[in-house]
Amino acid sequence: MKKLLLFLLLLGPITATAASPDGRIPKTQITSFITEYSHCEGVDVVRLGRLATGAVKGVVRVASIGDPDAREALSLMKGVKSLYVFDYASCSPALRDRIGRRLDRIFRNTELLMEVNDEEDRMQIFGLYDERTDAVRDFVLYTPSECALICIFGSVSMNTIARMMENND
Repeated sequence: MKKLLLFLLLLGPITATAASPDGRIPKTQITSFITEYSHCEGVDVVRLGRLATGAVKGVVRVASIGDPDAREALSLMKGVKSLYVFDYASCSPALRDRIGRRLDRIFRNTELLMEVNDEEDRMQIFGLYDERTDAVRDFVLYTPSECALICIFGSVSMNTIARMMENND
């Protein structure tokens, strides 16, 4: 009986983070997935944590002196806490399939903001839109056909994105 109770106590927090019925990005699952597969042959991973993204912001801040485009990029990066790039295109076909199935399970209950189809390519954009702050939190771009996953954890202001798009027209 004690073993069963201990098992149920340990299982509670795991099942609470296993699915995302409210559409949130399963950040813990994604980061543990990246850590698990980062040592496989053919997998390339780039991780920028808080310290590295802070350093990048500092470089952009110095470069933005007198450059309005760099200042806009800095305002876009303001809420970004960490960045992960996971590329598994060079893996064996069996490993690519296994990774693809695992990612599909991870994103099953996650809010899909947009899906872009271009001939054979498909890009899925996941995130959680916060109407109160007009920002997207924990932005994830997943392209199964290109075997790529890009995770931007933090918040990105929709007003800043709209302003940048207007300036690029």
